[in-house]
Parts: sequence; C-alpha cells; structure tokens
Amino acid sequence: MNDIIIDEETGESTFVVADNQVGSRKGRKVRREQQNVVRDTITALAVCHNVTPVYPDEHDKTIREFQASSPDEIALVRFADSLGMKLIERDQNLIKIANTAGTEENYEVLANFPFSSDTKRMGIVLKNKESNKIIFYLKGAETVMKPCVRPGQRATIDESCENLAIEGLRTLVIA
Repeated sequence: MNDIIIDEETGESTFVVADNQVGSRKGRKVRREQQNVVRDTITALAVCHNVTPVYPDEHDKTIREFQASSPDEIALVRFADSLGMKLIERDQNLIKIANTAGTEENYEVLANFPFSSDTKRMGIVLKNKESNKIIFYLKGAETVMKPCVRPGQRATIDESCENLAIEGLRTLVIA
C-alpha cells in the first residue's frame, strides 16, 4: 500500500512495481484503475472475516444464513453480498465466493489472524486458486488502521469510512 499513489484531482491510483533489485524502491509506475480498487475493497469485505454461510435446506441453496460471533462481521458480508460478491462457502481452509458475473472464485486460506481486542484488527492471507496470487487483507478500527496509510491516501480512506461505515481496510496483492 505504501507504493500506491492517488491523484488528488482525479482520484485515480498508480502503484510502483519494483524492479528485481533487492531493497530497491525504484520501479516502473503502473496505473491501477479505480474499478479495480473498488473491486478489491468489495472482495476484501467478502473474504476477510470469520463468517460461515449456512444452508438450512440442503436441497435449496438459494436460502442462505450467516453465522458469526460478531453482528458487524455479518453486516459487512451482507453488504458485499448486496454488491454482488456472494459468500458461498467458508471453512478453515477454503473460501468460495460468486462474483458479480456469477463466476466462482476460490481462495485457499494460508493464514488467519483472528480479531483481537488488544490489536483491534484482524487479517487473512489467501491464495486465489484461479490466478495463484497471494493476497493479504487486513481490517480493523480506524484508530489502528489510519497510521498504516500514507497521509496523501487518508482523505480517500476517511471518505470510505464515512460512506460505507467501514472503520479500516487494507489490501496487499502480491503477483
């Protein structure tokens, strides 16, 4: 995230793809389209949690309920669901969602960092089985997450927090 630059006038983001030199911060700039940023954010809501979908009638997969220890977690998953990112299956090793095109996306859970009242955040490391990309999602209270974001990006995060009632969300995609 430290390599993402947001144009204050257009709201478009650019990120730096590092050269193969170890420790080098030099690299080529690649424009990251706003639609990809939005999609990644909604995907984070759909997968960064400990919510389990339950099907009361095993023969009718259209009726789905969510179980979790936190009603906030369920609310975020329902919000992602309302935007077309539907949580289909989740266990300790796999998360399956259906995206807005109806295509299934499968994520292998590599590591899970449960929410802690001490750290006020949770995280998950996933491997997208279709693209083989490893993704780290981290979310938490604004007071904990805001210092993790560069000052130039905070205005965008503040707006997202107010508009979507999300306290903090951070995404790192490793190609």
